[in-house]
Amino acid sequence: MDKEHIILEEINENKHISQRQLAHKTELSLGSINLLLKKMIKEGLIKMESIPANRVAYMLTPKGMMEKANKTYKYIKHHYRAIEETKTKIKKTIIQLLDENKTLYVLLNQDEMSHITRTSIEELDERGRIQLFDEDKKIDDKEILLTVNNEDYQKYKKLYDRVVDLGERL
Repeated sequence: MDKEHIILEEINENKHISQRQLAHKTELSLGSINLLLKKMIKEGLIKMESIPANRVAYMLTPKGMMEKANKTYKYIKHHYRAIEETKTKIKKTIIQLLDENKTLYVLLNQDEMSHITRTSIEELDERGRIQLFDEDKKIDDKEILLTVNNEDYQKYKKLYDRVVDLGERL
């Protein structure tokens, strides 16, 4: 994510956030944060107000709120496009595997890639030919196991000859 967007988000959430806290959140140096804040103040995206105890408060200006909204929109649009492209590649891989095999067993986890894979499978609507893998299941020579992460691939490659790592196919 864009560092300025993170700064705008953090200031929007907490106007008393320190430069040190911003540096930690953005993984930038304190000097870089100071320069970015000065730049954003000059551009009219944020304003700085002195408060007691030698501290400052940062606030988004209306222009800063618009910039934050625009950056959020671009971020979402970019990532949505990337997810859709990934789903298309997953569907293409699954269709290729189904062309070569009677049944495709898929081993899913609780991660983002498994979620995207599950959605892709639902959109393909190949009920019966695509099934979730159960560890009690034995894979025969007309079936194949699709893993979503390399650790599962390494584990099941030792047990079955017909295992495919989705990550390698994408």
